[in-house]
Amino acid sequence: MKLLKADNYQTWYIEEENESILIDPWLTKQLQPDGSIFIQRNKSVSSKLSTEDFNKVKAIIITAPFEDHLNFDSIKIFPNDTPIYTSKIVKKLISKKKLSNPIYILDEKGMDICSMNVKSLPTSYPYYSTTFSLLFEDKYNNKIFHEGHIVNFKYLLENNIKADVAILTAEEVRLFGLITLGMNYKKTIKACELLGIRDLFITGNNPKKTKGLISNFLSIKPLLIDKLNKKFDVYYKAGDSVELNNRLD
Repeated sequence: MKLLKADNYQTWYIEEENESILIDPWLTKQLQPDGSIFIQRNKSVSSKLSTEDFNKVKAIIITAPFEDHLNFDSIKIFPNDTPIYTSKIVKKLISKKKLSNPIYILDEKGMDICSMNVKSLPTSYPYYSTTFSLLFEDKYNNKIFHEGHIVNFKYLLENNIKADVAILTAEEVRLFGLITLGMNYKKTIKACELLGIRDLFITGNNPKKTKGLISNFLSIKPLLIDKLNKKFDVYYKAGDSVELNNRLD
């Protein structure tokens, strides 16, 4: 199982047996068209995906209905028979765009996608009803946990969720100074310790680069790599990748 941080924000590529899944793909240099006022973000390189990587993509997962997770221009890059796995709320939004991609609803029971079992797990406040976490597992019992916002610590503990690699936020973001939208490094460490991971990948990097109306109401703390590196191997740059060894427990 191979994990690649496909851009400098929150696009993820997971490959197993020459087939791959893209999570929340944003594969253009500009998030929204000119004139969009609510949210905007730009990047100098659209993605770190090679032509070979693109050709291996056989499924797309959309974890949230927000514009920086659900990018229709990026979905349209792929054949219209590429299946999309998501939530009911995102399915409604996609259906309104009249895309012909088959759409499947992920749940805790899991589905086999690209030679991996993929489960959606509950996230935490304020995202209970809009987003979900992900747990990937290959036939060698390698596991990758993904949470794009706030980990549901109670669920992880009560269900003994474990993983080898975690994809988590680590730059605290607060809306109006009150509502937490991204975890600080202490909560990230707590999540990693509960999961028992050895490698940590950072998602939602550099939230200060996200502009637009919403940015006026956000308070942001920086990424403290030194704090995290004391505990785990940390990856946060576009193009960072890791291959999990094929091992049977």
